[in-house]
Amino acid sequence: MPNSLFGRLLIASLLLLGLFFGLVYYAVDQAYISNTYESKWEQLQLQNYILLSAATVADDAIAMPDTLREPRFDEKQSGLYGVIHDRAGQVLWRSYSANELVLPATMTAMGSAAPGHSEFAHSNDYYLSHYTVEWEIIDDVPQIITFTVLEDSATTLAKIAQFQNSIARLLTIGALALVAALMIVLRWGTLPLRRLARDIKAIENGQQQHLKGHYPVELQGLSRNLNALIDTEQQQRERYQNTLADLAHSLKTPLAVIRVELETGARDDSHRLIEQQSQRMEDIITHQLQRAVIAAPNTLSERIPVAPVVTQLSTALGKVYAGKAIAIEQQVDAAAHFLGDKRDLMEVLGNIADNACKACQRRVKICADQHQGMLRLQIHDDGDGIDESLRDSVLQRGQRLDQKSPGQGIGLDVVNDIVSSYQGQLSIAQSPLGGALFTLLLPA
Repeated sequence: MPNSLFGRLLIASLLLLGLFFGLVYYAVDQAYISNTYESKWEQLQLQNYILLSAATVADDAIAMPDTLREPRFDEKQSGLYGVIHDRAGQVLWRSYSANELVLPATMTAMGSAAPGHSEFAHSNDYYLSHYTVEWEIIDDVPQIITFTVLEDSATTLAKIAQFQNSIARLLTIGALALVAALMIVLRWGTLPLRRLARDIKAIENGQQQHLKGHYPVELQGLSRNLNALIDTEQQQRERYQNTLADLAHSLKTPLAVIRVELETGARDDSHRLIEQQSQRMEDIITHQLQRAVIAAPNTLSERIPVAPVVTQLSTALGKVYAGKAIAIEQQVDAAAHFLGDKRDLMEVLGNIADNACKACQRRVKICADQHQGMLRLQIHDDGDGIDESLRDSVLQRGQRLDQKSPGQGIGLDVVNDIVSSYQGQLSIAQSPLGGALFTLLLPA
């Protein structure tokens, strides 16, 4: 159970409930006991006043009437006892109920309060209330005496124990009811997690392709990311399959040429042609393998600043096309960033910017900014542009407008593939410079 989320929540809740009800029990018990002690003190103080009002002095001694207002003082072993003693602890009077009582040591020890003050104490057997007064002059000496009332604590302790048992029962019943309700709430609260686990298991078993249904707000981001991860994995698998098919298809022609030339061609020419076709095969393999390892888009990827990438590409292209003396302009917002893999950004910008350099007369312009929550990349050139009727076909594999320059006609298809994998957009329009304008929108 500790390994399950439900079990952990249940154990933590039980511990908190146990602590809470323990504190509630302790607080209620102490409040009841304190209230009981205060009530008992008030009752015994009242009995002290009864004894004080009945006491008189006769023949230089304390005298009490035969019958007191509290009948329990006149009943043997009634549980209520009255005693009067002086400062020295000498008993001056005791009630009939206290004739056989062995007075506790606490009784005389507590009788040292100033006149007019009362004290309260309790032991395992008795509750005691002392009230000290300055009595009438006896033998020309003012007397300080203490009226003490004792009551058996057994009855009160039994009531306290009964209350403790009752509150413990009530709290236990309440705790069990709360635990049952808590288990129901926890099962209801963790139901989306169990449904998510079932959906993931169904995907593993091939019963469904994506996470379906509505999840709570806390799980919606997780479900979206998992679906995106599943889509990415499927796209990556399809990319590998397409790459293998492309690689096999691309190698057929050069291999056929090599085979025929080896069988029929002259020796020297064959060697030369074999070298050319071998180089072509190596270029194709390198390109297709590079495409196969294009990084899959990831919503947790780091933010890649665009400006350094554009600067790096512009410097490299300036050296490659130094003979054309191309002016590569950069208009990049410093805040522009790409959320993904830097290699994908290099591949996209590199392909389009390279095509722009090939097609331009003298100028290429690369722009980048944030537009409506997207990264917008724009590559301009001042070449002949692309006719509107050809703009869709040029993005298809194998389509090349410039038949004079070498290439396989798949660069823009790779770009389109990468942009699509990021749920972006690629469009072609007329540039203000006079040539083509490639616009890419990628999530930022």
